[in-house]
Amino acid sequence: MGEGSPKTEMINPALLDGVSANFIVKGPSGVEKAYPMRTLVVSIGRSDQCDIAVKDGSMSGKHAEISKFNGEIKVKDAGSANGIYVNGEKVEEAELYDGDILRLGQTSIRIDIVGGKIRPGSGMSSKLAVGIIIGALALAAAAVAIVLVVKKSSQKKHDVATAQQYIASARDGQKTPPCQAAQVALGDASRLLNQLPSTKCESLPGGAEGHRLANVYKDVAKTYDRMVSQLNAFATQGQQSTQSLAGNVESVATPEIKTKMAEAQEALDERMKVTTSFIADWRKLAAATQEYAKTIELVSSGQKTLCPVLDGGIKARSAAEVMVACRKSFDKAKGAVDEKLKDLEELVGAGEAKAE
Repeated sequence: MGEGSPKTEMINPALLDGVSANFIVKGPSGVEKAYPMRTLVVSIGRSDQCDIAVKDGSMSGKHAEISKFNGEIKVKDAGSANGIYVNGEKVEEAELYDGDILRLGQTSIRIDIVGGKIRPGSGMSSKLAVGIIIGALALAAAAVAIVLVVKKSSQKKHDVATAQQYIASARDGQKTPPCQAAQVALGDASRLLNQLPSTKCESLPGGAEGHRLANVYKDVAKTYDRMVSQLNAFATQGQQSTQSLAGNVESVATPEIKTKMAEAQEALDERMKVTTSFIADWRKLAAATQEYAKTIELVSSGQKTLCPVLDGGIKARSAAEVMVACRKSFDKAKGAVDEKLKDLEELVGAGEAKAE
């Protein structure tokens, strides 16, 4: 071949079977970029070695693989930290259909498949699709109009079903406030504190008895720390659930449904902040209680200059105040979520009737 001859791109023959795919990638920055499927296996991740490299801070290394075999296109989790989601549902491995939304971290990928299958129950049958294509050859303008109407109707039904699932999942999260997760540890701490004498400087015991008193406060602080650990686990589950629901919002295309779902998602995010604030309050109380225990030790050892600090008490909200604040904040956030879900539910009902 001569110097001026054009370069020929070698494509695997298995990609020429009439089924092709195109991946529309939308990263954290919001910029969209299309990647055609040129090999039987396409890797996705943050690494530059991946076929589709995305600069997404929530991903590391290879995140997922998309492969083609016998006319089917499938996605597989390749060891991601937070999992992969197809149309808002977490999967290990799943077949991809035209119009599916794949979510990895903060990156979403729309799957455009030509010649492949349409997701069961969400699109046209293959016979109808063939009929439309044949008709389009003779009556192009009329056929395009028909395709648009059918596609819009199919999308509307899909979006209504997605919204109904969203409502059910969001309401499940309303049943378990974070305040309840702290009840057991709070009871343990209260029992310890109720057995203690006054810690006022004038009546504080010295020597070994003073150190014993300080140790009890240290035990209380450890109880609060254990509570923080439990609440962190609770928060992680809540964040995963909220992320999954956010994926559902992105898979919806009907404008009015998407708007109402986005409003509900904002309310869910605010509800999540109640847990975050609750954890922060317990963390502050644990640290303040530990510091108070040290003050007791020093005063009981003779450092009376610290008496004003001791008499000032623990420098944080009390456990009772923390619980009251949590219940009040959660009830307010829960009410806001209920209101948005009710608006969405009313809209979905109306949309479903029109779609039929």
